[in-house]
Amino acid sequence: MPSLRDIAVESGVSIGTVDRVLHNRGRVSKKTRSRVEQVIARSGYRPNIYGRNLSLAKVFRFGVLMPKLDQDSGYWRIPTNGINRAHRELGAAKVEVEYFHFDRYVETSFERAFQKAFQSDLDGYLIAPVLAVAARRLVATIPSDTPYVFFDSTIPGLEPLASIAQDPYQSGVLAASLMSRMKCIDGSVAVIKVVPEDFHISERLRGFRFGIRGLESIQIHEYEVDSHGGEAAFQNVASQILAENPNLLGVFVSNAWTHPFARYFKGSRGNGKVCIVGYDLVAKNQKLIEEGMIDFLISQRPGMQGYEGIQALYRHAVLQDRVKKSSFVPLDIITKENVKYYHD
Repeated sequence: MPSLRDIAVESGVSIGTVDRVLHNRGRVSKKTRSRVEQVIARSGYRPNIYGRNLSLAKVFRFGVLMPKLDQDSGYWRIPTNGINRAHRELGAAKVEVEYFHFDRYVETSFERAFQKAFQSDLDGYLIAPVLAVAARRLVATIPSDTPYVFFDSTIPGLEPLASIAQDPYQSGVLAASLMSRMKCIDGSVAVIKVVPEDFHISERLRGFRFGIRGLESIQIHEYEVDSHGGEAAFQNVASQILAENPNLLGVFVSNAWTHPFARYFKGSRGNGKVCIVGYDLVAKNQKLIEEGMIDFLISQRPGMQGYEGIQALYRHAVLQDRVKKSSFVPLDIITKENVKYYHD
């Protein structure tokens, strides 16, 4: 039997819209309702009566554990947009979302947010496990009948209901390919390892090292920078890189902190070309890629991750529907020429 998601995909609408048609609630245009009903009739779909009755009788509350919104160059505002969009769509299904923010540089902050969230006795949890050590220890204590979904990253060995993230290793391979295609490989390339480190940062670096293998003309120099120090810490490392690598041709930044390097190298090298590949369309990165100061950004669609995370909890807890265990988001390559089309 097709799932609710299958009906939504074939109809070209959201899962929330299909749910409103099935349960005859909320606003749906006549044209959309007719299209969805035709797909339902053609597919032989039968709604889960138990799940429907639950959704009519109870408010379902999902908790979101994620870093403070202004951290990582404001990156966390983007998945929040997706989470809020899913919340709006599912409002008619009596779904509520509660946020539990933590300082991504302080394990005790994550621990406090985790304890507060799980003392609230919610119906499911969406978790960004960026503090991997603390997250592994605490998530392992979650009862087996409590659904939780990882987004942004994952932790191998744990069993979330679903994990929605980028394939970090392949994104690192992609970054290496982009740099080699720009011919920025006959000299030094600086690889920026951003800490606190988590699984997806480590995998991006591993993928980049693999992708750049076999290029005898390239000299890779790795640098570590603590993002807790903000832009000043990155600019200090940029200054060190330039002093130690007079033949610097490329920089690979393993997360959203790409903009401090782009600004520094543009100002310090004048017209000297340094190829810069990084991640994520935060506001400061967007401005610099529009100006041509960043060559490529690899997007992991954080808005989509947040949206799909809430939808996965909804399908499982409310509709009693099956949920895909692992979902990799597309690896989008953003350039000066196409950046205006991206609004995550």
